[in-house]
Amino acid sequence: MYLRLDSRSRNSGQIRDRIVRTLFTGFMGLALLVSCRTLSAQEPNPGPGPIYGPHSPLGSRECTDCHKRAVSTTLRCLAAKTDLCEFCHQVPPEGGLAQQVRSSEPLCFKCHKRDQFKANYAHGPFIAGACVTCHDPHGGEVPGMLRIAGSQLCLDCHKDFSARFSNASFRHKAAVNNCLDCHSPHMSDQRHLLKSAPPGLCGKCHQGIIGDLQTAAVIHSPARETPSCMNCHDPHMAKEKSLLLADRLDSCLKCHDKPVKGAKEEFADMKKLLEANPYPHGPIQSRDCSTCHNPHSSSYSRLLTNQYAPGFYAPFFISNYSLCFRCHDAVLATEEHTTSTTEFRDGDRNLHYVHVSKASHGRTCRSCHEVHASSGQKHIAKTVPFGNWELPVQYEKTEDGGTCTPGCHTVQKYSRQQGKQ
Repeated sequence: MYLRLDSRSRNSGQIRDRIVRTLFTGFMGLALLVSCRTLSAQEPNPGPGPIYGPHSPLGSRECTDCHKRAVSTTLRCLAAKTDLCEFCHQVPPEGGLAQQVRSSEPLCFKCHKRDQFKANYAHGPFIAGACVTCHDPHGGEVPGMLRIAGSQLCLDCHKDFSARFSNASFRHKAAVNNCLDCHSPHMSDQRHLLKSAPPGLCGKCHQGIIGDLQTAAVIHSPARETPSCMNCHDPHMAKEKSLLLADRLDSCLKCHDKPVKGAKEEFADMKKLLEANPYPHGPIQSRDCSTCHNPHSSSYSRLLTNQYAPGFYAPFFISNYSLCFRCHDAVLATEEHTTSTTEFRDGDRNLHYVHVSKASHGRTCRSCHEVHASSGQKHIAKTVPFGNWELPVQYEKTEDGGTCTPGCHTVQKYSRQQGKQ
C-alpha cells in the first residue's frame, strides 16, 4: 500500500492525529475509572456513624470491661458473676461477632441439669429450652433472674387472661400478686402446672375451709371430686363474689337440676321444684343458698349452717330451731298469746306456740312448711313427708284466718278477730 503526500494526504494526516489523541485520552480516562472503582471496592463503605474493625478474641475479664451493662445487676448468673463469659460465649479465632458456645442441648442445662425436672406436664418455653423467654441470662433485680416481677411476666404471653382480668369484677389475690404462688414455671405432675392438687393447694391460704373438710360430719361432694374447688370457683377471676363460676343459685342448680342421691337420702330436683312453685323462700328470692347451706362442709345434715330439727316431731328447745331463728323471731314459738307476732293465731292465741312448744312431740317447722318454694303463700306445703306417707296439709286461707284439714287431725278453723278455733 502506498501513501501519497499531496495536499489531500496532509489533510488526512491531521485528521488521523486527532483520532489517535482522542483514543489515547479516552483509554487513559477509562483506566483511571477502573482503578478508582477497584480501590473503592476494596475499602469499606463508610455509611452513617463510625466504622470499627472486627472483634478480636478476648479473655472474660476483658469482656466485662465493655459489657458492664450485662452484669451490673444485684442478682447474677454464676458464670456472669465470676466473669466466665466464655462458658456461654466465644469469639471466633479469626475475630468477628461473638457466638454462643455450641452445645447439644440448651446452654442453661450445662448447669441446670434437665434430669432434675421430671414430671408429667411441662411449660412450653422450658421444654423447648427457651429459658431466656422468662429469664435474663446474665442477671437482674428480680429473684430468679426473671425479666419482670409478678404476674405481668406470665400475662405477656397469656394475653387472654390479661383481657379477662381487665373485665373481671373480682380477682383472685394469688393470681394478681404472683402466678407462681399456685403454678410451677417448669414442670409439674398436676394439670395446668399446679404445684399440688386441690383442695390441698387451695388450703395453703384457705386453711379454715380445708380444715373443716377434714373434720366435718357432712362434706359437699363437689369439694372432694376432681377438680374439687374448681367445680364451683374460677381460680383466677370472676364476675361473681367468691370467684363463683355463676351466681350462687345457678351454681347450685348446675348439679341440683335432677334428683341427687346422697349417702343416706335422695335430694329433690330443686330446679324443677323452684320452677313449679311461685312462692320462693327468702334466701331463694335473694338467690343465695348459702344463707342456709354451707357449700363446703357442715356438722349438720344437708350441709345446713345451723341446727334444724330433722324429723316431724321434736321436743321444743330454741337450739333445735337455731337455723330458722336466725331470721325469724323466736317469739313465734315462745309467746303463748300475741296480737302482733304472727297472723297464725285464733284471737290472741298463738297457734305456732300450740304446735311447736311441746316437751316431747312438738311439730317442727317442716310439718307444715316447704322450706324452698311453695304453691301457696306463707310457704305452706301441700304435702309433707311422714315416714313413707306424703301427709296432706290441706290448708285454705280465708280473709281473717284459715282452715286446715291435715292428715294429723280433723278440720280446724281459726279467726284472728273472732277468737274461735
